[in-house]
Amino acid sequence: MVENNMVRFLLLLMIVLNSGSISAEKDSSPYIISTKKIYTGKPYASFTSLINYKGRFYCAFREAKKHYDPSGEDVGIIRILHSKNGKRWQPFLSYSVDGIDLRDPKLTVTPEGKVMLLVEEVKYENKVAVLRKSCVSFFSSNKSHTELIPISFKPNMDWNWLWDVSWIDGIAYGYIYAPYFAFVKSSNGINYKLVDKPAIDNSPTEASVVKLRDKFFSVVRRKQNAYVGISNDGDQWQWKDGGMRIGCPKLFTYKDNVYTVGRAYNGKMNCTALFKVDQTSGKLVMLLELSSDMDSAYPGAVVKDGMLYISYYQGDLMKSSIYFSRIKL
Repeated sequence: MVENNMVRFLLLLMIVLNSGSISAEKDSSPYIISTKKIYTGKPYASFTSLINYKGRFYCAFREAKKHYDPSGEDVGIIRILHSKNGKRWQPFLSYSVDGIDLRDPKLTVTPEGKVMLLVEEVKYENKVAVLRKSCVSFFSSNKSHTELIPISFKPNMDWNWLWDVSWIDGIAYGYIYAPYFAFVKSSNGINYKLVDKPAIDNSPTEASVVKLRDKFFSVVRRKQNAYVGISNDGDQWQWKDGGMRIGCPKLFTYKDNVYTVGRAYNGKMNCTALFKVDQTSGKLVMLLELSSDMDSAYPGAVVKDGMLYISYYQGDLMKSSIYFSRIKL
């Protein structure tokens, strides 16, 4: 009898210990805490960026009648919302230029403590783009802001598209993909010089860069699998196949890990997803899907107090809205 009780006790103990380990493993995986629509497109809102600046969230996005209009009749404007806690959002600033389509806003905080808005200006005539240039504006929490300032490149590039920048050790690093794909840097966010022209095939376009400890990491969108770059100095890069195709990557770091949010091409409807970047092999591992029932992507990301906050759009090519998710890493 005593022996049977002991067997039952040991079995029960094993079940408890195993369930505890399973629970711990589950708790260690990222999961969505909440998702909220923060703006209803009128009718089309997309291409988001997100920062936390002086204790408030700022979310920038493009709004227009549709995703793209080569006739030039429908041009996008940039809206910026702000919120203290991510629950109640209010209009903050907006940018528009007559006859110019403003696209792909990106927000960063400069070393001087200002917010820098990066945006692409495109002008169409007879269904052909005749102007394409990147501009920046600087603003602060009191809404004082500059006009859109065209950025310059060395060597000169009148036709240009700077996709995104990251401030690393006081320098703005980023990738252009017009007139060609290249890695550039700037000390002031306005004047850029060429650092490297990576020999990447299959139409490299959207790209992001971060630094963790003493290494730089990049993820580059291609028509096939994304490429992951690793560099010791930001000048010489080793490129690896990321193992899956993703779009609009936005890199960030947390607890000695490198992550990216972006668009997942998973055989179903494209969705916004969270990935982890293997720092040795360069392989991308999908950790979490944020949406899967509609077209969705172009996220912004902020890590604050152990939480990941993501902005993204969801909808279709004619009607979409902006969403804000809180995720436990």
